[in-house]
Amino acid sequence: MEEFVDSVENQTFPLHPVDTQSAFLNIPTQFFFPNKTDDADFMPNKVLRHGFYKALARYPIMAGHLQADGKGGTQVVVDRNNLNMPEYLESTSDIEYETMRKKNFHWSVWPEGLATVGGITTAHAKEGVIKLANVHITRMKDNSGVVVFLNVPHYVVDGVGFFEFVSLWGEMCRNGHSERQFCFDRSIIADSIPSERRALNSATEQMYGGFSPLADWLAWLSPITRGWVLSKAQLSAGVSSSTFRVSRAKIDDLRAQVAAKLPESERNKLNNACVLAALVSMMAAHAHRACDAERRPGLIASAVSSVWAALRSLVAAKEAENRPVLMLGDLRMGLALEKRNYTGNVLMPFNTPCPVTVLEAPITPESIASTARIVTAIYSSIDPPLIGSFVDMITRNPHCFTRPMMYVDANPKIVTIVNELHFNIYSADFGYGFPEWACAVPSFFANFIAIMPSPPPGDDIVVNIIMKTDVLDKIVANEFWQNIATLIY
Repeated sequence: MEEFVDSVENQTFPLHPVDTQSAFLNIPTQFFFPNKTDDADFMPNKVLRHGFYKALARYPIMAGHLQADGKGGTQVVVDRNNLNMPEYLESTSDIEYETMRKKNFHWSVWPEGLATVGGITTAHAKEGVIKLANVHITRMKDNSGVVVFLNVPHYVVDGVGFFEFVSLWGEMCRNGHSERQFCFDRSIIADSIPSERRALNSATEQMYGGFSPLADWLAWLSPITRGWVLSKAQLSAGVSSSTFRVSRAKIDDLRAQVAAKLPESERNKLNNACVLAALVSMMAAHAHRACDAERRPGLIASAVSSVWAALRSLVAAKEAENRPVLMLGDLRMGLALEKRNYTGNVLMPFNTPCPVTVLEAPITPESIASTARIVTAIYSSIDPPLIGSFVDMITRNPHCFTRPMMYVDANPKIVTIVNELHFNIYSADFGYGFPEWACAVPSFFANFIAIMPSPPPGDDIVVNIIMKTDVLDKIVANEFWQNIATLIY
């Protein structure tokens, strides 16, 4: 750690409005490493700790303090005389690694306190500041394995930047050095956008505009106060999470069937992620419809919940013929930022109305094709002129970053989908091989779907679905889904 402190230079990182779009969320992730050879010196704590601080020297932004101006603008200040050092914890567990493996690493058998933070970015309980990195190294009973927990708030990185840090940390542990360089300069976003513009769709503009006093109030709060409020709002109340493994052979076959129902000019744009996004959107619509038919009106649990429900109803969308599907697009490829190893947030939410008749149609390759056309059109439309219009919109109104969150919370049937297949989730090798499994904390908020790679050497696809418990139960029981996906937990 002393080596890191000596290397720090005073600097300020002004965050871009794109950074704030998911700034209230963490990336709390567990990596599970088995001690396959019963090595007495397996993943020693000293090596992990030393490698972490060497990697931190390449990511100095994670040792800074968040400073907000109350108008939506935020910066990270790194002051070598007042560093916001990451929380770094080490512990041992009386649970054998094999116990977790037998349960497919279900969180019910995790060591108590393994995840030191949850999904919402809040202040550290003792220090009263938002830590920009939290680490917890847990050594399992008899040194049978190690679980590495790492969290970094979305304020400073997105999934790509997060897993690049984990990979760098492993490289520092293995080799003691790395030639890789990373870009934290948010100005390259503006520099990469051309003068040409292409209009956003009206649904996305409406999500960010309109009358939303609750969203504006949340944006005005400091990051610490906003985190406290959101942590008390029970956004994940009644929410469950399930993870599935989708057979590569079966999804390839389904993609071929779906592609056959598309115009020939659109077939090359269709990939497995688009098929899965379309299928899960339809399953969610079917599940919500079934649950609506079964539910009976209930009483509001508390005065706080009543007030929250009343406020969020001010931004509720009127569901008529269409239902929104929120796709999170990565702007890296559209702006060629991946070539510069850019680590900041570049997620762009596309609010796309889908006809309810399409989403609730019987699930067949033909009906999936109808939904997949909408999904594919979203992803294929992410080009520099469209990105420029999005950046212009959020730059003019930097306080608008809380609006998508309130919009989603106010419309409980909206599905939010993120494609993480390009994330290097399993690239972390601390000198003893790659993780056997990696996953986030159990739940964030309802109607969130992540499409992820499977652990190597497999080439299946992992899908994590977070829904209200009764809705998720319907999805788990969906016969079409059961034919291509296996429930992990």
